[in-house]
Amino acid sequence: MGASATLGVAGCIGGGSKIVTNVQRDVSVTPGTGWVQKIPDVSEHGGAIQYSVRAKKPFDVYFFVGESQYLAYDDFTDGTEPPETPFGDASVGTSAEEESNTYVASTTEDGAREPIEGTGPYYFVVDHSAYLGRTPPKEHGGPLKAFVDLTVTKKRFL
Repeated sequence: MGASATLGVAGCIGGGSKIVTNVQRDVSVTPGTGWVQKIPDVSEHGGAIQYSVRAKKPFDVYFFVGESQYLAYDDFTDGTEPPETPFGDASVGTSAEEESNTYVASTTEDGAREPIEGTGPYYFVVDHSAYLGRTPPKEHGGPLKAFVDLTVTKKRFL
């Protein structure tokens, strides 16, 4: 499984929100796996996510809500046939689209905040496997090198 880093930030952003996860870094994803960022539950505090991921090869982004959804993905990438293959939150996950020789995946409206539905923990995945039969890495050999810009916030109550 790919490495993951959480950069907790105690700062606040406009609208009375507090950043709970902030990642801005290059990642390398081995074919058949995904880069995974675990995100704490923000359902009680009205959480939101925004991200942009850029790479030179096609990839998918999944946002799994709850551990059971993620464990099915983890089983798949470990070579085990999971009993189900959930897509995750379809309003957040997407396939990268080609833009000027770069593949880009982002929240709607070029990276605007998207509300997080459901109870966490959550798992943000930059996928370089054939999960759900999408974007098989064999067609695009070698590791996926991508830049991830991910922010998760929760509403701050005074």
